[in-house]
Parts: sequence; C-alpha cells; structure tokens
Amino acid sequence: MIREKAIFIKLNQLHFSDQQIFDQAVSGFNPAKCPCPNCKAVGWFRQIQPYERFLISVEGGRRCDASVLVPRFQCESCGRTHAVLPDVLIPFGSYSLRFVLTVLAAYLKRSSTVAGLCEYWQISVSTLYAWIHLFDEHYNAWCSVLDRIRWICQKALEAVSSAEAFPGAFFSRFAFSFLQRCRSASPSVPELHYDRRRRSCCT
Repeated sequence: MIREKAIFIKLNQLHFSDQQIFDQAVSGFNPAKCPCPNCKAVGWFRQIQPYERFLISVEGGRRCDASVLVPRFQCESCGRTHAVLPDVLIPFGSYSLRFVLTVLAAYLKRSSTVAGLCEYWQISVSTLYAWIHLFDEHYNAWCSVLDRIRWICQKALEAVSSAEAFPGAFFSRFAFSFLQRCRSASPSVPELHYDRRRRSCCT
C-alpha cells in the first residue's frame, strides 16, 4: 500500500469534501518519483487495473456514501502490487478519517443517546466503541506519557483535528494509519480494557 498525503491543513478547517480531496490526491500522485514500499526502487511502477471501494464521509452534517476508484501499480523490480490510498481514507475500511472524528465529536457532546447517535450516522454500537478504543490507543501512542488519556475527551479530539498534516505524520512514525485496526500489538501503549459500568478505561 502507498499512502498518499492528501490533508495538508487542519482537519477541522477543510472546505472540500472527502471525495474531492481523494480525487485531488490521486490525480497528483507521481509514480515516477515514488519509491516502492517493498524494494525501495524508484521509477519502476506500472499502472494496472484499479479497484472500486466505498467512501463514507460527511457532507452538510450528514453521512454521505460514495464510491471511488483506487489506483494500483505493480513494481516491475520486485513484482509487488500496491494500491495508492490517500490518507483521507482509513485503510481496510470505507470510513473517512473526518467521518470518524465527526462521530466521535458528536459522542462527546452527549446531545443524543448512543443508540440515537448510531442510528443517525448508520453505524453499529460496537463500531462506535471500537473507534473510541482505537482513538485512545493511537492518541496515547502519538503523545507523550504526560499527555496520556484514559478515555476519549474533547481536548484530545481537538488536538488531533487541529494538527497540521496529522494523518501523514502519524503514518510516517508508526507505519500504519491513525484509527486503522491493526492485528499487531499497539505501539508502546498498554492494552486498555473498557468498563461499561463506569464508562472508563483501565489498564
């Protein structure tokens, strides 16, 4: 997978749709200058058949479903195939980063029940709590020990949304994307266990 940096400004100041950002990043990708993630060879990419995937984003305060074409390239040096995925979209899923952060912001406002929130955004309750856990783990991995959080909070959400070029910087540091579900252990962060009765996390 090739992660193409698409968000160069603060996430909470974007004036373009996620689909526009995706299309702009894909059209600006230059395979002749991009090294192969596997063998690091430059200038050996050959474009092959793209694939279609869903992009679930936010427009006008509501969920917006669309489909995008993800370009694919094969490295003629090592033979590996790579998809070009702009960092507006979380790998191995259909939700945009902005969509997930918008849902988490709505959760923190407590303007609706969890069931009502999930119904409005058309997600399952388990998906919401999975995002909360991932946010906690990845935020704590990114920040210093002194800034660690035990449960998602508004301050932490604003810190992520207001960081310049945050998605690309996170990927460069950890080799996986913010809010991407990883099978490997969380980077330097103890596993958090959710206590539903106390609505808190404990190590």
